[in-house]
Amino acid sequence: MLDVTDRQTERTLRERVDPAELNRHVDALEGLTRVSGSADERRAATYVVDTLREYGVDATLHEYETLVSVPESASVTVTAPDRRPVDAITVSFGASTPDSGVSGPVVTRDRLNDADGGQAPAEGKILLAEGLPRPTVVQEAAAAGAEALVCQSPSEHLYQGIVTPVWGTPSRATADRLPNLPVVEVTATDGAWLREQVAAGPVELTVATDVRTELATLPCPVGRIHGRESDRFLLIGNHIDSWFEGMTDNATAVAATLEVARVLSTRDRPLRRGVRFGFWPAHSTGRYAGSARYADDNWLDLRDNGLAYLHLDLLGLQGADTLWYQHMAELGDEHLDAMAAATDLGVGDGAESYLGGDRPARNSDQSFWGTGLSSLLSGARLPPETDHGGPIGGGWWWHTSEDTRDKVDIDVLAAETRLYLTLAARICESPVPPHDFRAAVADVRAVLDEIGSTAGDAVTFADEYDSLEALRTALDDATRLIEARVGDQAVAADAEDLQVRLSNLLTPALYTDDEPYEQEPAAPHDRLPSLRVAEDIPDLTGRERRFAEASLRRGRNRLLHALDRATRVVESFVSRHE
Repeated sequence: MLDVTDRQTERTLRERVDPAELNRHVDALEGLTRVSGSADERRAATYVVDTLREYGVDATLHEYETLVSVPESASVTVTAPDRRPVDAITVSFGASTPDSGVSGPVVTRDRLNDADGGQAPAEGKILLAEGLPRPTVVQEAAAAGAEALVCQSPSEHLYQGIVTPVWGTPSRATADRLPNLPVVEVTATDGAWLREQVAAGPVELTVATDVRTELATLPCPVGRIHGRESDRFLLIGNHIDSWFEGMTDNATAVAATLEVARVLSTRDRPLRRGVRFGFWPAHSTGRYAGSARYADDNWLDLRDNGLAYLHLDLLGLQGADTLWYQHMAELGDEHLDAMAAATDLGVGDGAESYLGGDRPARNSDQSFWGTGLSSLLSGARLPPETDHGGPIGGGWWWHTSEDTRDKVDIDVLAAETRLYLTLAARICESPVPPHDFRAAVADVRAVLDEIGSTAGDAVTFADEYDSLEALRTALDDATRLIEARVGDQAVAADAEDLQVRLSNLLTPALYTDDEPYEQEPAAPHDRLPSLRVAEDIPDLTGRERRFAEASLRRGRNRLLHALDRATRVVESFVSRHE
């Protein structure tokens, strides 16, 4: 961590959190079914804008036309050997069937490789798969020729979900990746029963779905508190839409964001840097289309002035006592320190998160990687994959109609709000933003080690390691200079510019495989994605190996270029202030 971080301002901010205000906001949102495009979503957005203005915050209600997909109804009927209805729901971006549905024999996912000849293994069949509906499973089912996909919930609850891999409203380049397969979800018990029937002999199903997929104009409230010295800002976001009432997903995060805005806007003087507040629509039914649209419309401003994105989701969970977290490396130590300082909640092991690790992934409105923003997420969670915690630790009620007011713990929500104010104070009031990119360098090195251990002798990253060492040396020099001369306003202002420039260069290099103006798909994600092809090379021969080597060379050039530019930026900073 940088030894110049302001850890005093946060104390008075934490003391000003008012549980009564949090309670007021939660109460105001109770009873509103904030599905994308609904009147209740607009009522909630109006409440947010009115409240921000009541607090003296500049507030704008943007109108975003986005592609959203709202599940309407589904039915599953066993038609042979005996007729029996099965409870089911469908999903966002599943296909609608004809009124009569689609029919066929059931094949389980584990039998996909049993087909003979060239016929698709599920051609004309209904595929039954374990687990929640996911884009990867839908793609697999479609590639296998299935007529429809039936997903078996891990519990007796049916969880609303979304299956498109396309992030935000599609472009002309990504529109053909939208799924076109009817998808339903059944309970664990019904799924197990179906498996037993299939094991005993042929079973036929009829699946009927109705999904409303269309362009809709949605409200997106955005608040802004200007900094007293700098145009740079922290972006704090949540999602205003919900499944059903969605009290913990995500009315509580809306409440926490409003309380952060109140505490900061009523301070005697603004923080050194600004804070923006985004209340994104189309999180649940548009694959983060609201935050993606904000990134599109404000790309240059975010790149030039954005410092970090803090996403708030699934807050104030009844019974939650352990903080879950994800963060990019440059803010990791600061984030962990803030969690310890701001709350009495325990801190879990991010590596054991249901999201797969302590680094951000393609979920949770992570629409700002291409703009170069560092990213933070944290909140109190329940144990995932348990009866009480549900599949992801968001409570058994997550994404169901049972996510109601009684699931909210205002004390937990107040503790989380104190944490977010702590992070805001450190990022926006410290003489220099607390990003320590030496940790990002270590992160790149660790990922290269991981890739290299799989690739073996087939690949070496000597040039990359040399570039990392040069960048680390330059960063050590810059850190010593900043810590020694942080009181010099010229040094501090230039150091802020340096932090933004480094984030612009290193975040896309480490986290994206596409151009920074595009959005990566919602798919399993590894850092340094453009170098992951190296892990396949030992098993390839001939043309396929050569093609993979060409892809790897271009990915390496991309990383080396970013590291070289970052080193030059740091060395230039040092030379100006030595």
